Amino acid sequence: MVARGPGRGEPEPKPPSQPRYERLFSALFSQSLGALAFNTVGLLAGFVFATFFGLFSRRAWSILAYPCVLTTRGMVGGIFCGRLTSGLWLGTIEPRLRGNTREFKGLYCSMMVLSALSALMMSCSVSLYGLSLGVMGHDVPDIIVAMMATMALAFLTASLITVLVAFRSFERGLDPDVVTYPVSSSSSDVIVTCCYTAVLALMELELLGRPVVYLICLAFVVACALVAARERGDRVFRRTLKEALASSAIVVLISGLTGTILNEINVAVGLGPGVCTAYPALMGTVGDVGSIIGSTATTKLWSGEIEAKIGSIKEHKREVVAAWSASALMFSAYALVAALPDFSSLPALMATFLLANLMAVSLTVLLAFAASVATYKHGLDPDNFVIPVESSSADAITTLSLLLASTATLALRVR
Repeated sequence: MVARGPGRGEPEPKPPSQPRYERLFSALFSQSLGALAFNTVGLLAGFVFATFFGLFSRRAWSILAYPCVLTTRGMVGGIFCGRLTSGLWLGTIEPRLRGNTREFKGLYCSMMVLSALSALMMSCSVSLYGLSLGVMGHDVPDIIVAMMATMALAFLTASLITVLVAFRSFERGLDPDVVTYPVSSSSSDVIVTCCYTAVLALMELELLGRPVVYLICLAFVVACALVAARERGDRVFRRTLKEALASSAIVVLISGLTGTILNEINVAVGLGPGVCTAYPALMGTVGDVGSIIGSTATTKLWSGEIEAKIGSIKEHKREVVAAWSASALMFSAYALVAALPDFSSLPALMATFLLANLMAVSLTVLLAFAASVATYKHGLDPDNFVIPVESSSADAITTLSLLLASTATLALRVR
């Protein structure tokens, strides 16, 4: 632990001047706002969700499963992105698609198998959480096929985008750590939403579409089984899969709760077009606030600027206020965009989103800071465990906050 404060015989340091403090806050705010602005792409995913909401509502489990596929695919993509960019810097992965290193092959194959295993875990989670919604035994095969086909399509498309962005940014002298995750994360929500919508639409076609979904599912399972059998002796494949499975199981359980809460919003107050449009962006923004607080706190812990205890969050208040202010501005922007079809809904949406922001960000900030302290104390790997669990928890917190805020706003309007 690095001691803080003046040493014996040294002059008492002067506090930073107000202009300097304001400049530092301004820089933190602008950087936070720039990072959170990537989540505006999530409005495209929300637009698809709102447009095809009738399709999502035809099955008892479809709405419940939507946050599951978003969060779980985001977890897989986050692990892949972190390992990929680290490998590029270390030289164990080369920026080319063909003839790459054994490290890249093992990483890619492990993410493929992890996608299939996560789909099976999601199916169990959705089936169990769905019991309270009327999900029956005959629904389980459809749930398994839908989850597996969605993860298969998302893996083939989203992983390719992640690889291309990481390789191109590295070749052009950019920092892949900074560029890759925001781009791949925001595009992943759109891709997953489109894939899930396409799978549900094909399943509605019965004789024409259902065989296509089953074929995609079967082909992906067989391919994953062959890959697992071939790569089982590879050190990178086994290590990555082993480390990621624990966090994947926790993420799937939490995301099942998120889906249950989202379905409760639909039952209690109704999922209007405005809420549907903004929903993926709201979750992404709160999760990113947690990442900003967590990463900056971790840096301060390792540099000795703050002590490894929860009370040290008081010394991190500038970063907290900057990220929180940026998120409130983004939530306001989401309300404006979501209200465009019916501008009379703007006051209600603005009140709902800002109240949800107040609840969700406050809890997520505390969770992120506590997770950073735990990571520092126990030496956990943030890429494989802390960040995925923290992100999925932020999704559940955001959805619960949205339920409470929507209920409160509706109660005030009724009065």
